[in-house]
Amino acid sequence: MNSVILVNGPGGQGRVVLDALQASGRHVTGVLDDILQPGATVLGADVLGPVSSWKRRLDAGYELVVVTGNPALRRDLAEDILAAGGLLARVVHPSATVSRHASLGRGVIILAGSVVGPDATIGDYALLNANCAVDHDCVLGSGVTFGPGVTLAGVVTVGDSAFIGAGATIMPGVTIGENAVVGAGSVVIRPVPAGATVAGNPARPLAGRSA
Repeated sequence: MNSVILVNGPGGQGRVVLDALQASGRHVTGVLDDILQPGATVLGADVLGPVSSWKRRLDAGYELVVVTGNPALRRDLAEDILAAGGLLARVVHPSATVSRHASLGRGVIILAGSVVGPDATIGDYALLNANCAVDHDCVLGSGVTFGPGVTLAGVVTVGDSAFIGAGATIMPGVTIGENAVVGAGSVVIRPVPAGATVAGNPARPLAGRSA
């Protein structure tokens, strides 16, 4: 198993992912960041250089982990890495429970206490923060980002690069369109169109946002 380098790693999201890697026993060579200087450390891992220097790590066979919580930024950077022939590591915290019948894409990050049910599909470089629940037959697109404590009932579909805020609940069979945003604590009982922003219980479009 290759050593891992975190890309864009020292922020809050990066430290949580780094902690998950350490807890799972992966060897972390270091982190790349545009603010901290080489020689600094983050949770005991060395800062190796700027984010752009990931290109110099490919020939050494490192697996990379793109850890920003920004779905668009994570998607773009992950796709650049894959297009260049790089490897994206999966990160699954040892306290997470992932069904052996679930499917995980490249670069998926599943953090502490999360549960992924049977026949669920988690797309490339999706990020599930702590204590999320993805029930049976759910389908998450690439670059999807969940805040802590998100709950998906069965047979939910979430489009590429959608963002679901902390503590939101999506009811059975609902579809969330690509690039949609669901506000924290929302309860979604009807489909959310692509690019829409909804919030509340039940979730409704925010003022000035179409849905």
